[in-house]
Amino acid sequence: MKRWLAIIAALIGLALFVYVLRQTGLGVIAGEVRKVGAGFGLILLLSALRYVSRTGAWLACMTPAERSVGFWQLLRARLAGEAIGDLTFGPLVAEPLRLVALGDRLTTKAGISSLAVENIAYTVTSGLMVLAGAAALLTKLSLQDSLKQAVYVALFVVMMLSLPIIVVIARRWKIGSQTAAWLAARLNLSGKLNQRLAELSELEDYVFDFYAKRPRDFVALLLCETLFHAGGIAEIFTTLTLLGVPMSLATAFMLESLNRALNIAFMFVPALVGVDELGTGFVTAALGLGTTPGVTLAVIRKIRMFFWIGVGLVLLLRGQRQRRERTT
Repeated sequence: MKRWLAIIAALIGLALFVYVLRQTGLGVIAGEVRKVGAGFGLILLLSALRYVSRTGAWLACMTPAERSVGFWQLLRARLAGEAIGDLTFGPLVAEPLRLVALGDRLTTKAGISSLAVENIAYTVTSGLMVLAGAAALLTKLSLQDSLKQAVYVALFVVMMLSLPIIVVIARRWKIGSQTAAWLAARLNLSGKLNQRLAELSELEDYVFDFYAKRPRDFVALLLCETLFHAGGIAEIFTTLTLLGVPMSLATAFMLESLNRALNIAFMFVPALVGVDELGTGFVTAALGLGTTPGVTLAVIRKIRMFFWIGVGLVLLLRGQRQRRERTT
C-alpha cells in the first residue's frame, strides 16, 4: 500500500512539475537558472550549514555520555536518511534510516529518544514559522476571500498541531503510553506488550525531562533550530538576489514559511516535485514578483536537493561497506 501511495504521489507531483514548467517556459527557466552561475556554491554552503545546524540540534538532545558517537557520524547519518527520505516518504523513512546508518555506534533507545526530542522542537518551531509567515501574508497582501480562508485554515491546522504538543509536554501527559496500554487491554495483548509499553513510557519521560530539567541543552537546541530556519531565509534571499529579483528579508521570510508549510503538508510527495514549483510560483506572483522567480527558485532548490541526495547515498553505501568490512 505504501509503495503504491509513493508511486501515485510521485506521478501527481511529476505531472504538476511538467505543467508548471510548460506554463512558465523551459527556455525562460533555463535562462534564469544560468544567472546563478558560480553563486550556486554559496547556495550549497548555506544548505550545508542547515544540515549542520540540525545535526547540532540532534546532538544537544543526547545525554553527555551518548554524545561520544561524534558530530561527524551524526551528520553522515542525517545526510543518508535525508537522501532516502527525499526520494520516498520524507521523515517517515528518513528518521528510522538515520539510526540504521549509525549502526552500533548508538543504541536504538538513545537514538529514538534524542530524535523524538529534536523532531518535536523542529515541528513546533516550523509551526511558529508558518504562523508568522501566514500572518505576514494576511497583513501585506490584499488576498481574495477564498485565499484568505485558505490561509486561516492553514493557521488553524498549524495551531492544532503545535499547541497540543506544548501542552502535553508542559503537563507531562503520557497520552501515547496510556492510549497504547488501553488498546492493548481491550485487545487482550497487555501481557505480550508489557515491555514495549514500558519502553514507550520511558521515552515520554525522557522527552518531558529534557524540556523540564535540561535548560542549557534546551537553549542549545533552540539556537540550532533557529539557525536552521534562518539558513532557509538566507538561502532564498541569496538565490533570488542572484536572479536579479528585488528582495527583502521580510519577503524571504514569507517564502521560507511557505516552504516549511509545503514540507509539512506534502512530506509524502518525493522531493516535493511539482508541489514546490506550483506553490512558490503562486506566492511570488501574489507578492508582485511574478511567477517565474518562484518557479526558478523551486527548480534551483531541486538541483541543490539532488546534490545532497547524491552525497547522502554515497555516505550510506560507504557506511554499509565499512560495517561489512568490520564483521568479516
